[in-house]
Amino acid sequence: MASGSGTAYDLVVIGAGAAGSTAAGEAVGRGAKVAMVERWRVGGTCLNVGCDPTKTMVRSAEVLHLAQTAGRFGIAVDGARADWPAVMARVAGVIDTIRGGDGDANVRASGVHLYKGQARFRSPHEIEVAGRDGEGDALLRADKVIVATGADAVVPDVPGLREAGFITNVEAVALPRLPRSLAIIGGGIVAVEFAQIFARFGVEVTILGGSPRLLPREDEELTEALRTILEREGIRIETGARGRRVETVAGGKRLIGERDGEPVVTVAEEILLAAGRAPAVRELNLEAAGIAYDAKGIVVDEELRTSAENIWAVGDVMAGGYAFTHVADHQARIVEHNALSGLPPRLADAGVVPWAIFTDPELARVGMTEREAREAGHDVKCATVKMADMARAITADEREGLVKLVSDRATGQILGGHILAARGGELLGEVALAMRLRLPVGAIANTMHAYPTLSEAVFWAAFELAKPDDAALDAVRGVQAPWAEGAD
Repeated sequence: MASGSGTAYDLVVIGAGAAGSTAAGEAVGRGAKVAMVERWRVGGTCLNVGCDPTKTMVRSAEVLHLAQTAGRFGIAVDGARADWPAVMARVAGVIDTIRGGDGDANVRASGVHLYKGQARFRSPHEIEVAGRDGEGDALLRADKVIVATGADAVVPDVPGLREAGFITNVEAVALPRLPRSLAIIGGGIVAVEFAQIFARFGVEVTILGGSPRLLPREDEELTEALRTILEREGIRIETGARGRRVETVAGGKRLIGERDGEPVVTVAEEILLAAGRAPAVRELNLEAAGIAYDAKGIVVDEELRTSAENIWAVGDVMAGGYAFTHVADHQARIVEHNALSGLPPRLADAGVVPWAIFTDPELARVGMTEREAREAGHDVKCATVKMADMARAITADEREGLVKLVSDRATGQILGGHILAARGGELLGEVALAMRLRLPVGAIANTMHAYPTLSEAVFWAAFELAKPDDAALDAVRGVQAPWAEGAD
């Protein structure tokens, strides 16, 4: 254990979000003396202002939408409306339930020494903590350090934006009242989720995205289908338009963008920033610890070790990773092992990473898009199945969406899975498992799926891919064709 002035620990974890909390908990379970430093709230972004509150809002908005459209089920619901303060109270209650009450007390009860304040490196083994909430400053000494400070919302350099004012996801999940209209800067995951949430609560919503298309990382066929759904719900979507300036006008803010030299103008009561996130490193004084970093985050090797031998980085703060809670949790277990186990290190192979965008319907994805697979040199074979063809989707009137599987024609291995469907994220697991085990599409196509379920759409997509190319004219959905040699 480190010695000298300050309180000594086997491990100091900076950041109490998903990654930091997992790493600290695993280390205490190993018997290590552990400190964790958090400048804000235990649980980080995901619990407090990200994944959990937004999905709570998604559900409330979905229930309101169902009530308002209940006539399609033969059900009359008169006067369905949102009680916004009650919605916000529910969000707060969900966060408290998931946290389990007092988050600080829970961490301390687990055996982790929690310091509330801003961490700042003095050296690779010394960390100063500028105390807050009545807690004094502290100096911590550590044999090993894990940096898990996450990321902060990017504020684009748009003239007039700061003067006019804006909100981020932090404020959006705790608004005291609904705005009449909302302009969202950005066309990614955060933008589309909040756009549908607020539109379903009756807010006039405009998305202003700089990329030529919505959700540019996702499969184009599915994102175009989702865009149609969102526009049908009344959301104005302007892609390929970059914000140029913001002006304060009577009753709101005028956001002026530009697309192909032509102005794109929207006036809204409030502006929501969803233009990406940047690693939270500015206050850490990483130079004093010898930690290399750039605009994308802290640079790490395949063991997630930084340029300082005794320091690792994990989660959204590191360069080149996937910004998802489940990825951060997975990485945290790797770095805790590498830092404290004394056993051969584990490598941070991202492997098969599934994720979902929680619109209604959900857009879920694992692996490569069709375009990415072709660019990687694969002889690509794809199959797309409409949810509207599934009996369960028809009975539930959840017909929107598609299932698309991308495979290698020669090997039959699945390269990517893309699902736009009600609860689409729940349908992704078997595709991710097949990819992880390098199973051919026949492994799914030869597995019975219960009827009637939405999962049949995954089965039928795999069924189409597993057919021999020359049997396509004779094999139709519902009639089993002979499998290609080696398909299972």
